[in-house]
Amino acid sequence: MGASVLPRRRWLALAGGLLAAPLWPGLARAAAPGPLFGTPVDLLLPGRLPAGAEAALWQGLARIHQGWNAWKPGELLALNQALRQGQGLRVAPALRQVLQQSAALEVASQGLFNPAIGGLVGAWGFHADRLQPGPRPAASVLAPWQAAAPSLADLHWQGDRVHSRNPAVQLDLGAIGKGVAIDQALDDLQRRGASAALLNLGGNLAVMGAPGGRPWQVGIRHPMRPGLLATLATAGRESVVTSGSYERFRLVDGAPAVHILDPQRGAPVPARATATALVSVTVVHPSAALADAAATALLVAGPARWPAIAARLGVAQVLVVDAQGRAQASPALAPRLHWV
Repeated sequence: MGASVLPRRRWLALAGGLLAAPLWPGLARAAAPGPLFGTPVDLLLPGRLPAGAEAALWQGLARIHQGWNAWKPGELLALNQALRQGQGLRVAPALRQVLQQSAALEVASQGLFNPAIGGLVGAWGFHADRLQPGPRPAASVLAPWQAAAPSLADLHWQGDRVHSRNPAVQLDLGAIGKGVAIDQALDDLQRRGASAALLNLGGNLAVMGAPGGRPWQVGIRHPMRPGLLATLATAGRESVVTSGSYERFRLVDGAPAVHILDPQRGAPVPARATATALVSVTVVHPSAALADAAATALLVAGPARWPAIAARLGVAQVLVVDAQGRAQASPALAPRLHWV
């Protein structure tokens, strides 16, 4: 998951440097009172929400941020502890829904999207808020996780209780959690009568409506140099989510290791200097959750496999950039892009 917009400092300075229009006088910006999901969160609306409604929106996002963090006290950490011990646990409806949705996406992606590999995420040191340099995990540490092949298919549901016969299942929703949070936030805004909005959650972007009758103009960041690669006029309710290998990584034995893991290899996806790597994948879709998961899966799939995996996931609007800086847009998205 990553920045599909201009760098955050310009977003904050320009009400979103990712936007070309509409920046008309009635457009109001609201910011979350503090970082969520490790990043500032911004909302653009044609007018202000009532104070109570705005507070409720931020509180809803904060509940997901706090409860679904695999490494800090909350609902997901408690579930992981129970799974490690072979115990069942009652799961709240919202978490159950995202886990069952994720299980279906794992199958559709042929295992390239797999939130059950939280143990590998921790072994590689990608669980920390600040990624620190260090050595490659020892083979003796990685081998048990790879041999166990944890999968969401290992989860067994009995009503609202879940358990796993595979204690290696450790859940990490980092590749879908932001998308789910965005979808829920837009649903909440619609219930409160908002006709148009733009929500920027750490570069995962979603919009609805067309304030003043003009579509939102979203800039897609170039992954290999400053500035934009392309712009896009949105249509109705859409999310624009990018997963990239260029922004979040840690130094492992002195070399960059991308924070996105290939579940089948149990190792980070290739760095951008590798000829077989994709540097970024942008997915445009009405569902931010699906776009979030798909962007990760397609980045793992790489240059040769991404079209087939995209078709299996049901995402038709995709933009990829390879290690040579070559951009390729799917037939459904290409006509909508204005190349910068």
